[in-house]
Amino acid sequence: MKRLIQMICFVFCLLAMQQSMLFAAKAKADNRPNIIFILLDNVGKDWFRSYGSQENQTPNIDHLAYTGLRFRNCYVTPVCSTTRHMLLTGRYPFQSGWHTHHDPAIYGGGYFDWDREVCFARILRDAGYHTCISGKWQINDLFDPAQNDALKKHGFEEHCIFPEGKKGHPAHKQRYWNPYVIKNGQRMETKGKFGPDIFTDYLIEYMKTHRDRPFCAYYSAILTHIPVVSTPHNLGKELTPREKFAGMLNYSDHLIGRLVTAMDELGIRDNTILFIVPDNGTDNGTDQNAEQSLGGRINGRVSGEGIYSLKEQGINMPLIVNCPKLVGSERISDDLIDVSDVLPTLADLAKAPLPKGVKINGRSFAPQILNQPLKTPWRPWCLTQYYKQRVVRDERFKLYSTGEFYDLSEDPLELHNLANSNRIKTDKVSLESYAQLRNVLDSLPENSKLPWEFRSISARRIRAEEARQKQAGDSNLKP
Repeated sequence: MKRLIQMICFVFCLLAMQQSMLFAAKAKADNRPNIIFILLDNVGKDWFRSYGSQENQTPNIDHLAYTGLRFRNCYVTPVCSTTRHMLLTGRYPFQSGWHTHHDPAIYGGGYFDWDREVCFARILRDAGYHTCISGKWQINDLFDPAQNDALKKHGFEEHCIFPEGKKGHPAHKQRYWNPYVIKNGQRMETKGKFGPDIFTDYLIEYMKTHRDRPFCAYYSAILTHIPVVSTPHNLGKELTPREKFAGMLNYSDHLIGRLVTAMDELGIRDNTILFIVPDNGTDNGTDQNAEQSLGGRINGRVSGEGIYSLKEQGINMPLIVNCPKLVGSERISDDLIDVSDVLPTLADLAKAPLPKGVKINGRSFAPQILNQPLKTPWRPWCLTQYYKQRVVRDERFKLYSTGEFYDLSEDPLELHNLANSNRIKTDKVSLESYAQLRNVLDSLPENSKLPWEFRSISARRIRAEEARQKQAGDSNLKP
């Protein structure tokens, strides 16, 4: 009997070894690229030297830009949650209905619904990628029992996050020093630690663990969101708010340098495609402690536009893609990209099918990344919006749904509205562009409706302004 049991155990061990060998062989044969997608928080082109800034805080990011692929025109929305929703779902705000800022963890109400939308992490997970998120997550309230497993339902198999919480909750705005961090469902001990270090350390360990299988890591960075704080590199120094902000960006650059070094050491650099893009423009002094603009300098001018602005400084962001073997070096593209393109691009790189029955607005720019010929011409315009206001642009001109029309080639700061000028009546190029962009805007549907009301400060201000304008209009109608 004892001998029979030993034989049975031997057979089971042998089968287990065979299964393990088969799994390892299959994993090794899967040469699809790893993906690391870094979404920086609240910092625009005015701070990146590789995009014309006179600041010098991003040497690692600039090196990745110069030795990889830079897109000159990548459109996001002018505020974080609308960009994130558009990026994760591949859908324009008017399509999804998420067109106004909303942070469910702070305001309650509706949230990023896995039954309504499909996140890119779910698509890649179902296609055989291992998936994780590190950093911040603000479009679900993870302390709500109905949403506490939202990350898993959205497709992230592992997580290390700052979850945000309602006012009065220990997690509320506790993102930097002694941060509130949840790692795979458990709160971490973080006393004396700096949040961005925790999230980067986690990603490095994650890459070590999963380097033998294709993975997708979404690094939703908390830097450089206000409040402005000291980092481990300048702790104890007397600094102005703007100097602190510069230090925060420089520290973010340092952490990205650490990630790239880890990729080199792990031997995965040539098969890992790294993306870097901010979620919106710089927070130009909205911090109550800031006595000066937080904008960076371009051509001697400190940027005065950023977050919440539909001007170029608020929505036209750096997009850097780097992988020495797959992407190549010193490449620049003028193709018009918007963040709805991210989901189909990642799916394309992962050889994953797009979800059925879901309208995806974005287009894959994987051919541009891999330096392959396009099967069809690239689209001639890109679009973004905030609430009811939309903007669409081609390579040269930009048109607002409210009527303003600008020639960005000669007026990047949008100081000269051409809508009512003689030029639009006499210049054939301007007139044709205006007509084409107008047709695009006129062809778009109204905003989809979500089954909840936006509760953010931004939403309340919009409603208050609409009520004021309506009241003013009603007063003008009185005899």
